[in-house]
Amino acid sequence: MAATQKEVLELILSEIATMKTKLPNGELKRMEEAIRDLRDNYTTLKEDVSDIKYTLLNPEDGIIVRVNKNSDWRREREEKQKYYDRIVTEFEKMKDWKDGVTKALWIVFTALVGIIGWILSGVMPM
Repeated sequence: MAATQKEVLELILSEIATMKTKLPNGELKRMEEAIRDLRDNYTTLKEDVSDIKYTLLNPEDGIIVRVNKNSDWRREREEKQKYYDRIVTEFEKMKDWKDGVTKALWIVFTALVGIIGWILSGVMPM
């Protein structure tokens, strides 16, 4: 007996219709209302589950797709970490070399200005 929820609910409603003659009206109406509420809640629950399923499994931007993309990015980043570390080390070395060259150029410039000043002071009479 592989009946769906809808078929079960319809069977219950048909049984209730046959029982109308045997039960008092107030009790029967309460039972019908309870079954209708149950059917409405089932429909709402089914829609909510479909929405959650779509949010999780959407092939464009579902949560599972985003988690997989994030994991792929993290693995790729971990694989290239040594390369990035080497680049940072080379940059630091180049920065140190530039600082040294800048100091040397300032020394050369100062010496050059001093030599030019000494030459000019020797050429010009006092």
